[in-house]
Amino acid sequence: MDASRLKQIEVFKDLPEDALELLAGRAQEMSADEGDAVIKAGAFADQLVAIEDGTVEVQRKDEVVATLGPGDVIGEAGVVRHALRNATVVATSPLKAIAIAHSDIKQIRREHPDFDARIKAVTEDRTY
Repeated sequence: MDASRLKQIEVFKDLPEDALELLAGRAQEMSADEGDAVIKAGAFADQLVAIEDGTVEVQRKDEVVATLGPGDVIGEAGVVRHALRNATVVATSPLKAIAIAHSDIKQIRREHPDFDARIKAVTEDRTY
C-alpha cells in the first residue's frame, strides 16, 4: 500500500515518512457493503480502521451516536484502552478502508509521542 494514502487520514497526517511506510507495509485494505457491521460491540479490539471512502454509523444500544466518513478512524477506543469494543459500527454506504493491527498502532504510539497524544485525543473527544 502507498503510504501517501495514510496521510489522508487525520490522525496519521503528521507522522514521519518512516512511520507511515511501516504502517503502510503492514496495513490491510478492507471494504464493506452498505449495512455490513464493520465493528461489533463486545468483540476484541484487534485493529484500528481508517475510512478512505464511504460512511459509517456508530451505534450503542441501537441508538446512532455518530456518523463518520473519509479521514476518520474507528475502533480507536478499544485499541488505545486495550478494551472490548464498546459500540457497533455499520457501513451506511459502500466502504473502502485501511485496517491496522493493534500491535502496529501500539508500536507507533511508543515511538511517536505526538501520534500517541493525537490518538488519545480522538478517543477522549468521542465520549458518546
